[in-house]
Amino acid sequence: MLSHKLYEKLSNIISQSALNNLSDTQVEALEEELSKLVQEKNGDIDEISYDDLLAAWENAT
Repeated sequence: MLSHKLYEKLSNIISQSALNNLSDTQVEALEEELSKLVQEKNGDIDEISYDDLLAAWENAT
């Protein structure tokens, strides 16, 4: 499971409504994309930019 801090950062740019409307497959894809970002940044969520998060969102949806 990904950290609350990461989801909080994501919710600053993606509405809760949009997040709630994701299909199960899209949720899995988004979690996978976010996990990749966390690994790329060696677990430092502060290093994940909003552009990174938007790219993950677009890849998942």
